[in-house]
Amino acid sequence: MIKINLFPTFETAEGTPIQQYGVLLFVLGVVAMGGWYLNATSGRADLQEQVSLLEVRSAELKVITAEVVAFEAQKRSLEERIAIIERLKANQQGPVELMNIVIGAIPDNPPGLWLTSLVQQEATISIEGRAFDVPFVADFIAALDDTRIFSYVDLEFWEQDQDNSIRFQLSCGTEGETE
Repeated sequence: MIKINLFPTFETAEGTPIQQYGVLLFVLGVVAMGGWYLNATSGRADLQEQVSLLEVRSAELKVITAEVVAFEAQKRSLEERIAIIERLKANQQGPVELMNIVIGAIPDNPPGLWLTSLVQQEATISIEGRAFDVPFVADFIAALDDTRIFSYVDLEFWEQDQDNSIRFQLSCGTEGETE
């Protein structure tokens, strides 16, 4: 009987080029996968290091931002204080000028009149004082009336005390106010 073998036969010999190429491709694949894995893990480590550096930088920037906010608040506070000081300086000129005008209206010769109180409430000024004689008070009222700062000068009251001095009170209105 004749036997026919339908399976093809391969002669396998160790060290054939096909097997060597297969092993070589497998080894190269393993090496490539190992290289990729090492690259990925080192990249991950680099990214984790960058994240930790960025977190540290973020914390530093938060501290700096808090300092900037504090400095801005301090700056606003100082600017407000400066504005208040400037406003007070501007408002000081009015009372100083008023005092200079009132002092200039006091008769000098002979000295016989002195002031005990000067109060300014908005546009009204109340002046209290003492004099040795009525003409001193009349001269003072006339001098105040001659100044251009007062729109009116009124004698509210006067009385002679036991020591023969005259106590008086004047009411004056500054410009813009009428009696």
